[in-house]
Amino acid sequence: MKQVLKAVLVCLVVGAAVLVVWVVASRPHPPEPPRPLPDTAVMVHGRPTTCSELFGQHCDFGLQSAFNRWGTGLGPFVDSGVLGPYAERIGFVASAKLSLDACALSHATGKTVLEFVDQAQRQHPDAGSPELFPFWNRTRQTLCPL
Repeated sequence: MKQVLKAVLVCLVVGAAVLVVWVVASRPHPPEPPRPLPDTAVMVHGRPTTCSELFGQHCDFGLQSAFNRWGTGLGPFVDSGVLGPYAERIGFVASAKLSLDACALSHATGKTVLEFVDQAQRQHPDAGSPELFPFWNRTRQTLCPL
C-alpha cells in the first residue's frame, strides 16, 4: 500500500512539474514595441521641416513612417490645389496630415476609401465623403502612387 501511495505521489509531483513548465512555456510573450523612427527633416515651403515640427506634436509610428516616405512631395502636392476647397478651408497642416493618412491607408492591403473616410472623420467630423474623396483619390495618383 505504501508503494502505491508513493507511486501516486511521484506521479502527481511529476505531473505538476510538467504542467508548470507547459504553462510557463506557452505563455505569450508581449509584443516588442516598434523601434522609434528618426524624425527626418524634409523640405517644406523651402525649409527643412520634421514631422513633429510640421504637426506641432510627436508623430506616432504610422505618421512618422508616412512622413519619412512621402514627405518630400508634401509641400508641392498640398499647394497644387488639387485637393479642393475643403483643403483650402482646413489649411496646409491638416491637409498634409489627411494626405499622409490617405497614403498610409492606400498602401495597406485591403483598405479602401471607406476606411479612410471613417478615420478622417474622427479628426474632421464636419467633413463628408465629397470633401474627403479628393484626398484619397489625388494622393494615390500623385503623392504616393501604388
